[in-house]
Amino acid sequence: MIVYDTTVFLDRQLTIFKQDDALVFVSLAIDGVKEFHLFYPNEQVIRATLTEMIDFQHYVAGGAISFSQFKINYLKGTPFQRDVWTAMHDMLPNETLTYAQLAIRANHPTAIRAVASAVGKNPLTIINACHRILPKSGGVGQYRYGSEMKQKLRQLDQAMMVSKLAEKSDIITL
Repeated sequence: MIVYDTTVFLDRQLTIFKQDDALVFVSLAIDGVKEFHLFYPNEQVIRATLTEMIDFQHYVAGGAISFSQFKINYLKGTPFQRDVWTAMHDMLPNETLTYAQLAIRANHPTAIRAVASAVGKNPLTIINACHRILPKSGGVGQYRYGSEMKQKLRQLDQAMMVSKLAEKSDIITL
């Protein structure tokens, strides 16, 4: 059974989907359930309250969280796509990469276009930091939910880093 929860997030909807104890899909679409079914047409979903939503609300408020704390799973994906998604998931907080750098990290250094395609099919947006993959030519590049949303997520990442530094500073001065 796949359960989902939704909340307002940066003037949009954030919908997260979970199977057993792992997150399997994150959507920023106006209708996250509809988008989920575009990826997984045969899966049934039911609405529930998911505790992970608290972490996303903390993140959107500028708080520091670690997305690596979430257990994740992929309902489908080729080994190549999973290599790319794992490389994005393993990025350091606030780290940015070009598609070519991501291709190297995913151990597919010559498959830059295929890597870009896999980034576009990332089922765990935000958690697998596809918003931090930038074009070599500059700018923010494309994003499934628009370049404006990509920039907003990058700003949230920067605020999260400031929050983490402030937390460390408080610990040191205590």
